[in-house]
Amino acid sequence: MIIEKSKSMREKVYDVLKEMIIEGKIAQGERIIETEYSEQFQISRTPIREALRMLELEGLVVSNAKGGVLVKKFTQEEIVEVYKIRIALEGIILEEVIQKATEDDIKTIEKILEDTKVEIENKNLEKVFELFSKFNFVLYEIAKVPRVMGMINNINLYLKRFRKLSIDNTIRKEEAFGDHVQILECIKNKDLKKALKINRKHLEKSMTFMIPKFETEKNS
Repeated sequence: MIIEKSKSMREKVYDVLKEMIIEGKIAQGERIIETEYSEQFQISRTPIREALRMLELEGLVVSNAKGGVLVKKFTQEEIVEVYKIRIALEGIILEEVIQKATEDDIKTIEKILEDTKVEIENKNLEKVFELFSKFNFVLYEIAKVPRVMGMINNINLYLKRFRKLSIDNTIRKEEAFGDHVQILECIKNKDLKKALKINRKHLEKSMTFMIPKFETEKNS
């Protein structure tokens, strides 16, 4: 892989390494050796070292006592904490959506759910995953709370590589779709209390399903 040289080389390396970590191409606990990636990307070690510092600040890598850095292994307790934070932040999103959603917004969400139902029936899992993400994105856009959205996007980095595993599970994707349908009804009825309850259960089910996936990769 060759990275085109530019003034933002550090950011380019950071983006590439971050994506590799998130996609699982660099596994939890794996050591990132600067010289290897310097040769792979055909660049000097300096931007790699700087990119690794940025990743360490994000908590995606940790310094190794013997030198270099390792991709962070996440504990079950950390995953539970991430989900608790997401539940709290999405509560803010739902409160804002219920206050701000217009008829056009509701029609947009309805169309996403209609398309999702079709793709589930067609067993097009990749498209289902995209539409689930689109559902969340539209809610974030309606809420218009960019700082909260930024925090959600950041914590979702820890979960991204396992989300498709949950969508691949037939029961999970149908449950998730049903939760989205119910959340839309709550938005229409401006029922925040019920929406929060449904979303909490939705995320708790996701957490219960995904924790073993983290443990499997961590111990592999």
